[in-house]
Amino acid sequence: MVIEPGDKLLVSHRRLFAEDHPRYFTGLVEACEDGFARVTGHSWVREQLRGTMMEKCDLRTKVIALGSSGLMIYMLPRGTDLDALHIEEGDHHSAWLTDGADLHMDLSDRRAIPL
Repeated sequence: MVIEPGDKLLVSHRRLFAEDHPRYFTGLVEACEDGFARVTGHSWVREQLRGTMMEKCDLRTKVIALGSSGLMIYMLPRGTDLDALHIEEGDHHSAWLTDGADLHMDLSDRRAIPL
């Protein structure tokens, strides 16, 4: 099986319109069968006042359809500390998922092109 219990995932909700805000979910796979995975972790959303990405504090368990066209699913290294994850935002709308150590994943789906 491609995804197994103990794997760590980043799930990105596909943005369908330019004004859609990015939404992510990071978590640990607890079970996987028949194209579905039960994953426990945290949701990430854009905070409206500051415009930065924030991790929701409550732990959630989601059942994810692995074949969903509305989701992009990324495997994180097994050694990733999920509790240390945070999203750093940079210039030109760039965003990076990092654990402050080894993981630096570019989450940007578009960048402003300097004129």
